[in-house]
Amino acid sequence: MTKIEFDGTTILSTASGDETIVGDYYILAINPFATAQILSKTPELAKLEVLRLFTPLVQDGPHTQVSFRVAFSEEIHFPRKRMAVIVTDSEFNLTLFAEEQAWNKDVDLGKNVKSLWTGTSCISSVPGRIYHKPVNTCTKEEVKAQILRCGALDEMIREANQGKALKDFSMMEIEVWHEWEFSAEGIRPYQPKWVNSTTTQHFMPPQTTPLANLFLAGAHTQTQTHVWSIEGAVESGRRAAKAIDPRVAVIDQYIPGWVRVISRIDDLLYAVKAPHVIDLTIALLLFLGLWFLL
Repeated sequence: MTKIEFDGTTILSTASGDETIVGDYYILAINPFATAQILSKTPELAKLEVLRLFTPLVQDGPHTQVSFRVAFSEEIHFPRKRMAVIVTDSEFNLTLFAEEQAWNKDVDLGKNVKSLWTGTSCISSVPGRIYHKPVNTCTKEEVKAQILRCGALDEMIREANQGKALKDFSMMEIEVWHEWEFSAEGIRPYQPKWVNSTTTQHFMPPQTTPLANLFLAGAHTQTQTHVWSIEGAVESGRRAAKAIDPRVAVIDQYIPGWVRVISRIDDLLYAVKAPHVIDLTIALLLFLGLWFLL
C-alpha cells in the first residue's frame, strides 16, 4: 500500500502500486514504520486522534533482533519434548528451539544435518563478552561462545544425552536468516522491525479509530497480551474483527484479583522510582525477622 484516499470523514480507497482498492471496511495491519510513512502523506488523516499516535510510536526506531540457525551433524536430545530455551546469561538474550522437535523424522533438515536449532537475539544494545560489540556489529563467533558458555543449557544437554556436553557435538554452521543484510555500518533488516518498549508502550493505539470504516490491527496495537508477539497480533486481529462484527468472540485474559492489586501497587512504586513490590516485601520480611531476633 502506498496511499490512503481520505475525504475528511471516511476512507474512500487505498492505492497499491497502480491499483486502486475500494472496500466497505479497511483494516490497517502493516508494519508501524510503514503505517507512519503512509499516514504522513495525508496530513489531515495523520492528525486524527489515535492515528497521530504512530509518530511517537516509532520514535525508538527499528529494533535489531537477528534470527539465525545452528546446524549439528549429530542429533541432540532435550529433557522434555518441544522445549524452547532462553539463554538468560547471554548479553544478547538468546532464544533457542530445536526444529526437529516439531517435524517428522523423515523431514530433511539439510545435508548431514541431524539437529537444527533456530535462534533469535532479542537485546541489541548490550556488548558481547568476547568482542565487546552489540548485536548489530557482532560476529557469529560471539553468538557461538554465548551458547556454549551457558552452564544451565549445558547441564540440560548432559542430562538428556548420557552426560555428553554441548561442546562435544559437532556444530557444522551458524547461518544468519536471509532477511538480515551485513554492511560496514552494521546489520540491518530489509524491513524495519518494531518492538514495544517503556518509551513506546503508552502510544500503542486501540483497534478502533475516529473513522467508522477504518480499523487497526497488529501486535503494535493495544492488547491484553501487552507484548509485541504473535499472540498479541492474533488477539489484535480478533478485536479488530469484533469492532466490525460484534458476534466475533474474544476471550478476555483472566487475571485474579490479588494479581490486579499487586500490579496496581507495583505501578505506584514504579512511578516514584521505588523497588519492585516483591523486592520490598522480601526486605520487609528480613527487617521484621531481624527485629524479632533482636
